[in-house]
Parts: sequence; structure tokens; C-alpha cells
Amino acid sequence: MLKKILLAVLGLIIVVVGLTFTNRFAHLKNFAMWGKHTIHDYRTHPTRVVENGDAPQKWPYDSAYNTGVIPDSLLKIIDSNDTHAFIVIQHGKLLYEHYWDGYDSSRLSGSFSAAKSIISLLIGIAVDEGKIKSIEEPAGNYVPHFKEGDLAKVRIKDLLTMSSGTNYKESDKGYFSLNATAYYGDDEEYLISMMEAKEPAGVHWEYRSGDTQVLGLIVEKAFGKSISELVSEKFMKPMGAEADALWLLDGAKKHEKSFCCFNGIARDYARFGQLVLNKGKWGDKQIVSENYIAAATTPASYLKDRTENESPVDYYGYQYWIFHHRGMDIAQQNGLFGQYVYVIKEKDAVVVRLGESVPTKPIHHFQPENFTYVDAALSVLK
Repeated sequence: MLKKILLAVLGLIIVVVGLTFTNRFAHLKNFAMWGKHTIHDYRTHPTRVVENGDAPQKWPYDSAYNTGVIPDSLLKIIDSNDTHAFIVIQHGKLLYEHYWDGYDSSRLSGSFSAAKSIISLLIGIAVDEGKIKSIEEPAGNYVPHFKEGDLAKVRIKDLLTMSSGTNYKESDKGYFSLNATAYYGDDEEYLISMMEAKEPAGVHWEYRSGDTQVLGLIVEKAFGKSISELVSEKFMKPMGAEADALWLLDGAKKHEKSFCCFNGIARDYARFGQLVLNKGKWGDKQIVSENYIAAATTPASYLKDRTENESPVDYYGYQYWIFHHRGMDIAQQNGLFGQYVYVIKEKDAVVVRLGESVPTKPIHHFQPENFTYVDAALSVLK
């Protein structure tokens, strides 16, 4: 009996030590401390400040600010989906703005995967500045693990287009999945070390947050700076962001979770959309090259979608979604629970929706609520 008790105690000690000191189990410890993921994780997770600088620029108000009326049929859906912020920018001016559930223009909200598009823009700047020679370069030129075996064939372009062919399975929600390690782990480099080549890169599209995390490490290596420093320097300050943002870090505060986890206010999310609408330019400064913006927001149609009978990909570019609606191709940042930034070129408009909607069955990879939000914006746009 004593032997069984001693073995049980020893087992418990091993588990505790494992949870505390090893990367393999660190995410379980952090999950116990941080809890289930929400758009408010900046309150509990380690973060780094993304400074907005000392020259914030408020959006100018359109003369018709908040005079447009969204039809009750659409507004009811928007409200029922736990929308917290809905704003519409047209011709560079704030046209419509509404908040729910105690939110206002100063409240931070997590981006989840809408942050992926920001990482893409940093890759574009790295190419523009010669920090990266080309997106055709092997990822292994910057991330040592990707020099191994068939991973050496993965290009930066393959990571941008979610076609790395690795074993990262987005749909795996288990406690020991790569997803869990990515979000709750102590070291994003450890996560990358667990990625392996599964199939040839550059052939099939498959959504993988791991691809974006590799891009984040590439950006860090290319510039020698953190993601937060770069986003502040390259975007927040020159675009006159109204408020500091926060970016979630891994448990040991080594790296930003590049695949997600920017936390900003709705009006500043809109600035990233306006930058794309302006073809990479803000005022008289070309922040990202026009050519990169065009490529990033064009579907990677050479890729195949195995979930839709090997059809060409018509919905994804370089970490940007392309949303087809009412005869328009709308570039989109897209995050879990409905963190959306829409760029509607035909209307010279940007739309931001933030909230906590529950994911449902997608239509051609998009949550059905997207149609509602775009229609609501169109109802107030001139």
C-alpha cells in the first residue's frame, strides 16, 4: 500500500515538474492560469505595448456622421451577434460609429487572426526595404528549423498563402495540439520546432496559424526588432493611431504571438484598412509598396482547395481574405469571434466590426454574418 502511495506521489511530482519546467507541457500550466481564450485576453496574458507615439490623429467626421440609418432587420442581427463596435469610414472620414455592451471608442479589443494581415504588411515592408530579398526566398534563410528536410523547400510566399504543406492542423483543438501550444505555450520557437513537412508546399491551401507564426519569426530576424516595436514604428506612429495597443506574448515573454493577438481600438483597426484602401500610402508617405498591396489582396488562384473539389483558391491572398459580395471583391482582415476589417474599393470605404459572435457553419470559408455587416455598411454609405 505504501509503495502505491509513493508511486502516486512520485507521479504527481513528475507531472508538476513537467507542467512547470518543460515546453511540452507549459501550455497546460498557462491555460490553467489564463483560462479560455477571449477578446479580453490582454487582461490576463503577458503583453508588450505597441506605442501610438506622440502625434495621434483623430478621424475627421463626415458631415453626415451618424445620420445614416441601418435597417432594423440588419441592426437586429448585428445586435444579436454580440457586436461591440461597428464603424464605417468613407473618403477618409468617419461616417458611422456605434458601440454596444459598454464599449466605446477607447476600449481595446483582441484581433485574433485579423492580426495575420498586419504581419503580411510587415513582410511587404521587409521586401521593400531589402531586409528580405524576395518572398520567393526559402523560409530557412531566416528560421533555422526550416532548413531541415522538405521544410527547406517552403518559401516565404508559401507561408503567406497558407500553403506550407506542414503538419500544423488548425482544426485540431486538443489539449496537446499545435494550436494549444501556439496560444498557451511558453516559446513560439518551440512551437515552430514541432512543425514538419507533410506534403509539397505551394500546391494546396490549408489554413494554418503556424504559417503566420513562422512569418513573425522571419520578420523579427530580418529587422532585429520585436513585432510590437515594428508595428509601432511602421504603422501606429506614421498613421497617427489614437491609442496604444497591446500584443500578446508567449508565456516566457520571448515572442509575440504573430498569428493573432493584436489588441487595439476600433478606430485604429480602421487605419490598417485605410492603408490598404490607399494602396499602401498614408498621407504623403508610402508605407507599403503598391505592388505588394495589390498582390496581398489578390487571390492565390494557382493553389487548389481540396475541401471544394480541388477548385482554384479565389478567397485568399497574402494573409488577406478576399470576400465576394454584390459584385464587389472586398479585401478583409478576419479574426475569430468576428473581428473584421473590410476594404470596399468601389465605395472608397473601410468597415470595422468587433465583437464576440459564435462561429457557425461557413459559406465558402466565410462566416454568414459577413454578408450582414457588409450590407449594413452599404446601407449608410453614400
